Amino acid sequence: MIPIHSPIHQSLLIVITTIILGFISNAIRSDSIPFIAEELTVTKEILLEVENIEEPILTGISLSQAKILHDEGILFVDARGVEYWKEGRIKGAIVSDNFMELLFRIDSIQGKEKPIVIYCSDDDCGSSEDLAYDMQLSEFTQLYVFKGGWLSWDEAGYPTESSQ
Repeated sequence: MIPIHSPIHQSLLIVITTIILGFISNAIRSDSIPFIAEELTVTKEILLEVENIEEPILTGISLSQAKILHDEGILFVDARGVEYWKEGRIKGAIVSDNFMELLFRIDSIQGKEKPIVIYCSDDDCGSSEDLAYDMQLSEFTQLYVFKGGWLSWDEAGYPTESSQ
């Protein structure tokens, strides 16, 4: 048995107390962080070139909406790894396995306030949502997650390219 006043016991007590206080603090804040992120739903309306956005846009879009945005020249970001991107991607999409490098690249292309479509392989892939949330935390303001992803785009016969 570990003595009550041992350094291990004291450290464990501090960690447990800190976790409990963190949960309580988060629960009473008006801007609390959810424990589980809400699933993005597909939006009915896409707002482009919005001036003075009060709340950042982070929403899901359908295949037809993604095609409209692609035709408008909106930047597409592939949330899959570079190896998958090389095999096949939405035409003009960019990728990087390094998050900071990706942010700098996007910022140099268009800045943080312009619309961006993020996709991964299909509906079940969560990488696009994860990337979108990370980008929102990095102050990108118009993020659209293409729910159908690469597979539905390719099956529809829309513009693609590969590096092979």
